[in-house]
Amino acid sequence: MRNFFTAIFCLAISLAGCTGPIRESSAPLPVPVGAPRMMTMTTPRALHAAVALHDGRILICGGTSNAYVGGVLETAESYDPIAGTFSPTGAMTTARQGHTATVLPNGQVLIAGGSRNIGFRSELASAEIYDPQTGNFRSIGAMTTPREGHTATLLRDGRVLIAGGSENGLTTTSTAEVYDPHTGGFTAIAPMGVPREAHSATLLRNGKVLIAGGGRGGMPGGYIVYETAEIFDPESNTFSTLAAHMVNDRVGHAAALLDDGRVLLAGGKSGKIHSPLGGAGLFWLSPLDTAEVFDPESNSFRAAGRMQKTHYLGVATKLNNGMVLITGGWNLSGSAIVGQRTADLFAPARNIFSGGGDLHIARLNQSATLLPNGDVMVAGGLDNDGNITPTVEFFAPSRGEFVLAPSTTRPILSE
Repeated sequence: MRNFFTAIFCLAISLAGCTGPIRESSAPLPVPVGAPRMMTMTTPRALHAAVALHDGRILICGGTSNAYVGGVLETAESYDPIAGTFSPTGAMTTARQGHTATVLPNGQVLIAGGSRNIGFRSELASAEIYDPQTGNFRSIGAMTTPREGHTATLLRDGRVLIAGGSENGLTTTSTAEVYDPHTGGFTAIAPMGVPREAHSATLLRNGKVLIAGGGRGGMPGGYIVYETAEIFDPESNTFSTLAAHMVNDRVGHAAALLDDGRVLLAGGKSGKIHSPLGGAGLFWLSPLDTAEVFDPESNSFRAAGRMQKTHYLGVATKLNNGMVLITGGWNLSGSAIVGQRTADLFAPARNIFSGGGDLHIARLNQSATLLPNGDVMVAGGLDNDGNITPTVEFFAPSRGEFVLAPSTTRPILSE
């Protein structure tokens, strides 16, 4: 068995942690003879990026195939939900993992930052554009600073806000910048109130952006986790700190804009909850099963119901019915950090979570992307055995469970 986080512990985006074991079976669910077998991407991937293109296809790019030096990928592929197939597309100009991918108003995709290898000082400032019509990537120069563990948020005016992250895998930055697709360049703006990495950035209905939580490394007293939040105003290009604090301090949490305009913040790790094993770094902090919602009308945070399981580094996907699916995260199998199988489903009307069923394969650092038919495609990540998987499965809201093939494709039967 291979311990994924032994290899990528230095990566700010992975933000791996360790605490007491989560008592959950890690064996994959059995697939009976005659049932559909799992679909796979063209290559195993974790720490990759996946976005829905305007034509309904899903672009999947980069990541790592083995979590070792030299395992970072420059390859990319697309998933066609009509044909139910994965096809290679053009390669990125730079191999990268932990990067951001943002679909621009013209349908092209901005790829920014990440890291090029395992270890410190491998963070990237470079950026590139993917053109779905040609299937090719092209370099567009560099951001004002290298970043990993940052956020990239599409603004209403078509620009992209890029904030925070780590410049070198050790320290955290408060710097921010915007990408303007009209000029094709990056421009530094006023910094955030505090340095943040693995925070969330959510576009609000009023066009402003909620920056919430996150952490700060490289501090003498140990890793800091924030319970503060700030608002970015695109008209002034400035950040302002909210007077109200979050219910919990959180880093590596999941976030989603709800249909009523509120923002769900779920899981992550708290700097106030340490593992019984001790330690002052992020590695020793314990994960959260708590959640809260931000109300932009009152600029306040309110506790929501608890999840079934803790979700640190989970992925939030808002469904067409307004509910939010939380998938994956880290889990312990003995002393090895592996993926998590349990999923949670948030009901905004009641502010509570219900069971989202179990993934067929436990996953960490996977992607979870909404398809045109309303299903969620969950792809790649670290699996039950500490290996990076190429497998794909789908959450079907109409059935409330994970299935092996989406409703628009003909299933491939297992032997």
